[in-house]
Amino acid sequence: MTNRVNNSHIKKDCPTPIYMQVVDYLRENIASGAWEQASKIPSEVELMSTLGVSRGSIKKAISRLVDEGLLEQIQGKGTYVKSKDISFPLTEGLISFSESLIEQGLSFETSILDCEIRKSDEDISRHLGIVEGSDYLHLERVRSVEGEPVMFIENNINMALVPGIETADFVNEGLFAIIERLSGHQIEYSKTSFVAKLADTQRADALGLSTQSPLLQQLQTVYLDNDSAIEYARVWLKSSRFQLGTVFQRRH
Repeated sequence: MTNRVNNSHIKKDCPTPIYMQVVDYLRENIASGAWEQASKIPSEVELMSTLGVSRGSIKKAISRLVDEGLLEQIQGKGTYVKSKDISFPLTEGLISFSESLIEQGLSFETSILDCEIRKSDEDISRHLGIVEGSDYLHLERVRSVEGEPVMFIENNINMALVPGIETADFVNEGLFAIIERLSGHQIEYSKTSFVAKLADTQRADALGLSTQSPLLQQLQTVYLDNDSAIEYARVWLKSSRFQLGTVFQRRH
């Protein structure tokens, strides 16, 4: 293949290194939206032909943008524009994932996988503060952000505190809003932890991942303003899409 310079993109007499000119070309295509988030960019061979530069310059430029978080390489598939991380700030108080997505201006959809009344076992009873064998609502949902499934949500709800919740519209109304409307109480606080997990078959299939893919799991018990436990949630987050952040104040 002849590496003929395309003067509209690459100038060999320019003091800027060739690979940095390739970086600028790639970055411009991403910033302009010519290459959309999660889309595959042209192959190295195609870029060599378009720009008239060596494979080494292409590889170096792509590596630079991978390090910057603009591109990601998937073995056996190619190079893709990396989707924007979904932020979940931990310093903004207790908000739901749907409320956080709305604040970020991200479009999302919720799919219901399961919604049924179950009898509580020892684990659920302990988290919800109910007698073992009590009725509770078990809810499983997948939330997709801009068309990509990014979280598998399992909610276990103390039905005695929210009469009628089994008929609520969990697709079009947020769970926290439903709870506050039906219970007549405000959600006050939660006890929350995060742990690293590997995707089992159910979570992997729902999120479009391979089994054993890394996930971030949120475990959360939510309490009303009268200190009653209303919900125990297990949420599996696609770790490649989420960024958790907080601010630490220096002790004096």
